Amino acid sequence: MKNLRIALFLGALLTTVTSAYAVKAIEDGSKFGTGEDSIRCLEQVSLFNSYYKAKLYAEAFDSYKIVSSECPQANGRTLYANGAIVIKNKINNETDKAKKQELFKILMDCYEKRITYFGNDKKYPESYIRGRQAMDYVELSGDPDYLNVVLPWLTMSVKERGSASEAAVVDTYFRMLEKQYQTNPEKYKEGFINEFLNVVRLLEGSIVLGDDKTKAAYKTSLQNVNSVFVKSGAADCGTLDGVFASKVEANNNNVVDLTAVIKLYKSAGCTESDVYFMASSKAHKLNPTSETAAGCGYQAVKKEEYAQAIDFFNEAVSLLDSGSDNDSIRYEYQYVIAGVYMVQGKYSDAKAAALKAIQYNPNSGDPYILLAQMYADAKHNPYPDDKILAKTVYWAAVDKLEKAKSIDSDCAERAQALINQYRKYYPSKEDVFFKPELKVGETFHIGGWINESVRCRD
Repeated sequence: MKNLRIALFLGALLTTVTSAYAVKAIEDGSKFGTGEDSIRCLEQVSLFNSYYKAKLYAEAFDSYKIVSSECPQANGRTLYANGAIVIKNKINNETDKAKKQELFKILMDCYEKRITYFGNDKKYPESYIRGRQAMDYVELSGDPDYLNVVLPWLTMSVKERGSASEAAVVDTYFRMLEKQYQTNPEKYKEGFINEFLNVVRLLEGSIVLGDDKTKAAYKTSLQNVNSVFVKSGAADCGTLDGVFASKVEANNNNVVDLTAVIKLYKSAGCTESDVYFMASSKAHKLNPTSETAAGCGYQAVKKEEYAQAIDFFNEAVSLLDSGSDNDSIRYEYQYVIAGVYMVQGKYSDAKAAALKAIQYNPNSGDPYILLAQMYADAKHNPYPDDKILAKTVYWAAVDKLEKAKSIDSDCAERAQALINQYRKYYPSKEDVFFKPELKVGETFHIGGWINESVRCRD
């Protein structure tokens, strides 16, 4: 508080040295004005700086208003850089909506005055200021049409500053482009994709040029941009391949970048892309993880190297951290393992994997449909020499399909179509009559790999 006491003393001292002639700086274009007005200006600049350093933002706000209106050039760009922080603090502590809006106008005026008086600053020119102003406008304006206001500011900021742009500004810029794209996908798709490529290149350049602190921020921004692009609906596998193919091919030892590509492709549903496979294979050799193992597994499936695929997916499961947070991923991998075993004709193993998948996600109907389709496969019927008992597998298949319908609306239509098909192959009344082990309403146990008990229908 020593500086604050000095500032108060200085203010008191200056007020005693007065002049009959006084002109405000805002009137004569000078830095401090003349006479009493220059003294008042110096006093308030000193108070503002002291209050700001002491984090007495409420007090600093009052001094800011005086300096910015009477001698707006007196404290250089510092007045507006720190002033924005002071004003935002006051906005965040205000509960009255009308007062918040008044403070927001003061905040925007702070940016406009900084541009007017210091917009030509070599280090922090107008393009820098507009980027900061846009972020605050998005956060604090409450304007439903903020996109039309901030996108021109952000475009100007990013285009002029290039790789020197702040990570948060680039992040906000691309989020605004995505919002614009969603307003008219047909109109904006080509430009949105092109700008995605430009932003990726810009951030990659920023990462190369940045120091340790900014590199981390730029990498986070790049991840955010990739995520927004994937979720936008404009991301197709061909576009991603065009961006990342050469980068992955040239990348032999940066596991962090390779892993980021793997996650991006997985999020976009491009797990059959050769670029995804290449990234997974390279990353797996450097640092095996669940995701890299899964990527190698998908590649093996595509090559019909099924035994190797199962090994990779089992490895993917084993590399997951313990805990229920990863159950959705375990479900995915176990379901794929079940499907691969099914393709191989190893139905007993496929059933075991499907049941594990159900344990990890009991609300998914897909494993039940997979089981039903295997039960109904004549090539793997446990009663190849008994035409009547062979039909009982359809009871078991329909039971699984009914279960799928009851728990998962997304697959209900598909399950019902199979139910309608399989019911045609139920044992007839005559079939049941000639088989004493089949008693309507009672339980019948289907043996073999199916190993299910079902209710005998009439």
